[in-house]
Amino acid sequence: MAGPNNFTGQNIQDTYQRVLQISSSSEITDGTGSLVEPTVANLTVTSTGSFGRIEVLHISSSTGDFDADTIRIGGTSFNKSDLDTLKEGKTINTTVKDLKGGDTNKTNIVRADAVMSPVDDSTYSKFTVANKIGTFISGTLFHELNLNESNNYARIGDGTSNIILSGSVTASSYAGSLTNMTGTIDGGTF
Repeated sequence: MAGPNNFTGQNIQDTYQRVLQISSSSEITDGTGSLVEPTVANLTVTSTGSFGRIEVLHISSSTGDFDADTIRIGGTSFNKSDLDTLKEGKTINTTVKDLKGGDTNKTNIVRADAVMSPVDDSTYSKFTVANKIGTFISGTLFHELNLNESNNYARIGDGTSNIILSGSVTASSYAGSLTNMTGTIDGGTF
């Protein structure tokens, strides 16, 4: 096969330096035994096997199978256990947080701007404002928890019919039934 190095009709003594060979340690060397590091602009590998270490800038493939437990992306490791954890809906967060109330040293924490309904993009719980959580149902703020030093409250409702708890509200157990309740709490009526 003719190519850039057609040795037809030439003596080995004139060409051996340009012939590549595999050394006893499976390295590619030239005819003098010097290590050769091939450079290839486009390389297509159509077989499977062990290739040792390959450094590439871009991998394009419709499928990929990695037998090793860990891959590195930008120097950060990612392993099969991380992938399995993500598939279970858990986080791979390694930062430990104290969630109060006896829940210390927790790492399975999700930091989301919102948790959205899978069937309605306008129904979600939102966490983007400090000291406030809001739940929107069909685009309407329906549930709000607000921690603001002078104005703490919990509100349930659509803006026209609401249950708003603020200030000091207490309740005790009652075994009977409650009907036709009326009264006032902090100036409001019920």
